[in-house]
Amino acid sequence: MNRKTFLILGIATIILITLVSFLGYFITRKKDVPKEPKVVEVPEESQIPFPVTKEELPLIPEKKEIFSIETSSEIFQETTTSKEEIRPLFDSELLFIDLLYPYIYVYSPQEGIIKYLNLEDKSYKELYKSFSIYSPSVSPTRKRLIFKENQEWKVLDFSFDEIKTIKENVTSFKWKNEDLIFFVFDEESGGRILKLSDFKKNLLLLANLNLPQAKIEIFGEMVLIWPDPLISPSSPIFFLNLKNPKTIKLLFEKKSWPSFLVSDDQKYLFFSYEENGSLVSKLFDKNFKEIKTFNWSSPAEKCNFRKVLICGVSLNNVSYEDWLKLKRASKDKIVIYDPQNNEKKEIVLSGNFDVLRPQLSPLGLIFWNRNDAKLYVVNLK
Repeated sequence: MNRKTFLILGIATIILITLVSFLGYFITRKKDVPKEPKVVEVPEESQIPFPVTKEELPLIPEKKEIFSIETSSEIFQETTTSKEEIRPLFDSELLFIDLLYPYIYVYSPQEGIIKYLNLEDKSYKELYKSFSIYSPSVSPTRKRLIFKENQEWKVLDFSFDEIKTIKENVTSFKWKNEDLIFFVFDEESGGRILKLSDFKKNLLLLANLNLPQAKIEIFGEMVLIWPDPLISPSSPIFFLNLKNPKTIKLLFEKKSWPSFLVSDDQKYLFFSYEENGSLVSKLFDKNFKEIKTFNWSSPAEKCNFRKVLICGVSLNNVSYEDWLKLKRASKDKIVIYDPQNNEKKEIVLSGNFDVLRPQLSPLGLIFWNRNDAKLYVVNLK
């Protein structure tokens, strides 16, 4: 072959190789397969809790399976509890002092200890130790505690962590915030109204009274005074004004077996007494105007009056005298009355309960049963 022929064959070979290479590339090239996307786990967003607030209890709690009727413009509800709805709050016997939720004040006679327990976090604190404690009471402010130890009255002030001994024959006392108003009596001086305000000072004399042992109740700036029914079952009721305590006035004519209870807001006075052999209970406003006569009755000792009036009401017609003298036990139902809305609710308890100091709480209705000296709670939800 001549040189020209070799040149042509070389060019043709190069062209052929190039064509084959391009063709092979397009034939053999794999199609791009889309990669499988990664699953990214996004952490679940933590929910921000809503602010937790204590549930505001209705004045008269709702209860399932209640029938309601309206009589004389008073809304009336009644329900019967089952055994499962009433349970002991504590297993042991305790003397109930007061419930200022979440703190419940008790005295354990087995331990000889006054203490309070926090019903929410289950903590407790011992306040005083003695096996001879009688009639303990805590101030509404929780700053002071009064009790009788053996034959002496003592006041414990938590602010000073000190105890003050009252060297008087105290027959009755009432709190006015953290101040104490006493009725004291002795043969030489007669009856006197004294006040403890400043813990570092002596008791202040408010008034001298020609009365034997007496009971008192505080209603606003008024001190109601009447002879102890166990000494004088039938007597008039007097009052004095704390702003001018030297003048004593007659409030009610002679009443038999009287007892009084004032609402915490000082707007209402609950008054019970015997009339023609039956106990009568009435409600008065701060001007001593009668605003309600109840178709049920109960002595004030079996009641509590915070926002609503709550009473243990005898079903077996135990007289106030027999009940005070421990001659008979009362078998009670519970009545709740809301004076603001004129609503009444009755709770018939399944069991024999002699109810004292019933009170509403977020746990239910708590009361002390005098029959077995135990605290109980009634589930109202």
